[in-house]
Amino acid sequence: MRSSKLIALLHTLQPDEWHWLAKWVRSPYYNNNEGVISLFDHLRKFAPELDSPKLEKETVFSHLFPGQAYDDQRLRLLLFRLSELVEGFLVAQRLKRDRLTHQQFLQAELGARNQYPLFEKENRDLGRHLEQYPYRDEDYYLARWRQQYDYFFHPQTARYAFPSAQLEEMMQNLDAFFILSKMRYSAELRNRQNILPEQHDIALLVESRKLVAEHPVFSIDMIFQTYRDMLDLIEQPDNEHIFLRLEEIAFQHLHLFRSKDQSTLLRYLINTTIYLYNEGKQEYLARQLRLYQLGLAKDLFLDEGQLSDGTFLNIVITATILGELDWVEGFLATYAALLPFERQADAGSLGTAYWYFAKGDFSACHDLLRKVENTNLQYLLRVKSLSLRTYFELFLLNDSYYNLVVYESKAFEKFLHRNEKITEQRAQGYLNLVYYLRQLAMLKTSFQLTSLKLGKLRNKLEKEGSVIAKPWLLEKLAELTPPPNSVSRP
Repeated sequence: MRSSKLIALLHTLQPDEWHWLAKWVRSPYYNNNEGVISLFDHLRKFAPELDSPKLEKETVFSHLFPGQAYDDQRLRLLLFRLSELVEGFLVAQRLKRDRLTHQQFLQAELGARNQYPLFEKENRDLGRHLEQYPYRDEDYYLARWRQQYDYFFHPQTARYAFPSAQLEEMMQNLDAFFILSKMRYSAELRNRQNILPEQHDIALLVESRKLVAEHPVFSIDMIFQTYRDMLDLIEQPDNEHIFLRLEEIAFQHLHLFRSKDQSTLLRYLINTTIYLYNEGKQEYLARQLRLYQLGLAKDLFLDEGQLSDGTFLNIVITATILGELDWVEGFLATYAALLPFERQADAGSLGTAYWYFAKGDFSACHDLLRKVENTNLQYLLRVKSLSLRTYFELFLLNDSYYNLVVYESKAFEKFLHRNEKITEQRAQGYLNLVYYLRQLAMLKTSFQLTSLKLGKLRNKLEKEGSVIAKPWLLEKLAELTPPPNSVSRP
């Protein structure tokens, strides 16, 4: 019973809602079964965890029906009825918060009960309420169309007295809902195509795009243009003009969108900065951090109060590369506690390891990397690559680490070749990191760190398409390159 549907429903309750649910269960309008009330009162004793051994079915039944033989069907019926009551309560709570839906239901019910004057008044009030709506997205246009539709098709409405302009507006609202929805879901499908081996032929997308470009209303509406640009950006991630338009909207007009659309916009922009940065456009890393900071300031990356470990680590890595170490320290102190509980230790250790690495405390970084136990591929790649870089930094300080650098690089190389879950392109980026580190280590240990040899290595690295930690490698090359007119050690 502790994993039943009823328990799951009760887990959704806020502390103050238990009080109101108790009144709901006791209301004769909703329930007149004393057994259901007794069941609720018993469960409430163990709230909010609801995870006591006393909630096993047989124990609950014995409490409700002392001295009687266990009857599974009888208990199931009580559980079912209480579940229905909780569901009804949750719906009522939603209606209390959602004034729009409340008005929609009320005007529909008045219309169905043949109260046309009241229906007409409520329908007009609903229209005025919608006009004050803060967002002009597909939810707005669908609600506006529905309000107009309900009025136009009510049996007592004089349809031929209905102004044609309003009928055209009703159709335009339906078109707007369709186009915005088409843009949103098309963008998601196109985004999946960039990640997964999928292809999607999207019906009416060409026509929708044409309407957005040519329609006298849609073509000048920022919301429509933003949805169109988001779709275009996914298909053309190297189009910096589209990126800059959307970036300006993110920083100047984000309030025009609901939080879910704000999150979507930032996600697409951040993905584009990653792509452009990997293409060698270094300035997009700072833009990426600004977008992350914007999302953090508006809580757009939190899901039920939690920050995913992937986003957490991406933010740490981006900020440490940029040298924002004080900011990273504050970020770690604030957001490590908001990670999912099962990922807090590993993500927190790995994120802090990146911070120590950027600070130059390589021993502390190494100690933290050893604490990461997560075997997820993304964790393994990050731990192994950062560990290799850490050994290399320690080698630069102490030649005795040379054998460890060679050993770790070969072990990582084998891992990359043998792991079938890594795409060829992704593996190549890490393999290039391994190659250049080993070349540098061999040149150093053999006293061949000459300007000529390091210059050739630098030229090769700069032309390389995919290299993990490429800016860091270039920094190491610069550090190891002897100054002009210096004499190499024999």
